[in-house]
Amino acid sequence: MKNKILKIAVLLFPFIIVSCDKESIKKDIHFSILGDSFSTFEGFVTPESNDVWYKLPPNNYIDVTDVSQMWWSRIQNTMNWKLERNNSFSGSVLCNYDTTNYYGPHSFIRRADDLGNPDVVFVFGGTNDLWQNAPLGDFQYEDWTDEDLCFFRPGLAFLCQKLKITYPAATICFMIDMQLGQEIVDSFHTIIAHYQVNYIDLYDIAKDWDHPTVLGMKSIADQTIAAIQK
Repeated sequence: MKNKILKIAVLLFPFIIVSCDKESIKKDIHFSILGDSFSTFEGFVTPESNDVWYKLPPNNYIDVTDVSQMWWSRIQNTMNWKLERNNSFSGSVLCNYDTTNYYGPHSFIRRADDLGNPDVVFVFGGTNDLWQNAPLGDFQYEDWTDEDLCFFRPGLAFLCQKLKITYPAATICFMIDMQLGQEIVDSFHTIIAHYQVNYIDLYDIAKDWDHPTVLGMKSIADQTIAAIQK
């Protein structure tokens, strides 16, 4: 890692940075995002061809009109971290559900190996799996077939393993929107616990058109920063 001070003490709960040197923690940390529309902004995704939902005026849909209002931009500015890569794709599902659908080939699983060389990976998704009625499937932790990966639970397990193998030196942190419903949230918690990766439960995200508003983005950032600094 670019900064050896960044260490994770508790793996099954929101992650904790252990060090008294808070100023050192804030420097030279590169983070990447694997996300859906909630993390996109026009001109700030990689690859540039990724679909975006948040756009500059006059093409904006809601009150988020500047990249500085995005949750990840607030973290970047507050923590003085550096954005390595934002590989977010509007409408994308976490698992490989419905490969005949436009969004199927752009799943989180298929984009997970294109995040650069990060110290921290934020994974923020699951919304489109819910909206597109991706089947939950069983809790399965090995021997996945292509068909298995079209189900949410096996797909999430495969994604966890893929991220850990692809970025062995990075801290993986899932961001879970608690508005996704109990089955999805419980599935996240169970599978993430199995792989001992970090997560943050996000509450009370203000939305319009089912997407975080300026206040919602601030809430996401504030809760994430509080977990980092705890």
